[in-house]
Amino acid sequence: MQRISWWVGQRNAPVAATIAMFIPVMGYTLLGHAHVHGHYELTAPDDLWGLTQSAWALAHGQFARIYAPHGTVASPPALPFVLVPILLVTHAIGVAPGFPTGTSVSLWLFIGPVAIVLGSTALFAIDAVAREWSFSERSRLVLAGVGALGVATVVGGWGHPEDCVALALVVWAALSMERLGVAGAPRAALLLGLAIAFQPVAILGVAPVLARLSWRGAARLWWRLLVPTLLVLIPPLLAERHQTLYVLLKQPTRPKYNSFTPFSHLAPALGHGLYGGGPIRSVVTLLAVAVAVLVCHRRYDLSTVLAVTAVAFFLRVLFETELNWYYLWPVPALCLLLSMRRSRMRFWLCSIGLVASLAVGDHNEMHHNVEIWWPALMATLVLMLLSIGPSPSRWLELARCSAQPRY
Repeated sequence: MQRISWWVGQRNAPVAATIAMFIPVMGYTLLGHAHVHGHYELTAPDDLWGLTQSAWALAHGQFARIYAPHGTVASPPALPFVLVPILLVTHAIGVAPGFPTGTSVSLWLFIGPVAIVLGSTALFAIDAVAREWSFSERSRLVLAGVGALGVATVVGGWGHPEDCVALALVVWAALSMERLGVAGAPRAALLLGLAIAFQPVAILGVAPVLARLSWRGAARLWWRLLVPTLLVLIPPLLAERHQTLYVLLKQPTRPKYNSFTPFSHLAPALGHGLYGGGPIRSVVTLLAVAVAVLVCHRRYDLSTVLAVTAVAFFLRVLFETELNWYYLWPVPALCLLLSMRRSRMRFWLCSIGLVASLAVGDHNEMHHNVEIWWPALMATLVLMLLSIGPSPSRWLELARCSAQPRY
């Protein structure tokens, strides 16, 4: 108990923010009451129920049903594996016997808190960096409180705690390299591999974190990056190889039900209203890797690594062919941390950008008005990135240096 008390005391900021999230998220989902077909239903994110259905299939050995043709899961099923023990326990005590045919309030009382705890890992990872940088307790509490707005939206609004877990693992990997140097590379690579198993977008963090290594040193770590993903993919690949590879490689999306972007027309049509997001995401990943290698091979301090990672996530969002707000989450999460280190004014500027992006991103009437919605959303991201960039005087100094003639 003393060790637990000490641990909580050291991490009081993310612990308090996590506890504070329970009330609005669970209150909204249980008392929001969505009006559907003349009756009221549980207001819980549909995507999380889709992930829970995949976990149900795993728990019952129905591996061919993990990746449905029009399902939610388009990533390695690390999160469904995590949810399997919860479903086995609820099934053993007779909770939600009718699942997975529909939502269940009794099952949500188990799944909801677990999703919130998983999502809060992002707050704990960011707080770990804040403690590394010797932030004051007040600054850490403010940082965790504002960050909780994003986590609550990603988990309670969209139902994707795996995005928060992946971000947390990327940040912990970067922190491990900062503390241990090259000796921390094996641990960092394993953390990055786990992050990719939860959400492949974590690949964008690999190059910034490991860029300080030589090519030969980085090549030795390939198995740590791949093994976690391969382990969770073995069951669906053995049961339904074609469908699994189709979902993972083509990345089918439905912009009609999400949000169009100026790049939606570049996505190849797959039929049945589906479009492939995989090709353009691969190109953007290569671009982000090139930028990260150029910058972080020479400058690999923690703040630079996290800033370049934020830029990499921004590039991913900027060129998306379909967009939901939770895609944005890694950018404000990292920018809040980095802006707090620069100044309190920059932090509040970044916070304004976060709130504005939430207001714009959750405005259903604007989603298909790409001429207004998309530029407004990108402007909020640019504002957050500016809050972590050089000061205006520094920009002027750099401009003068570049304008001076060289002899």
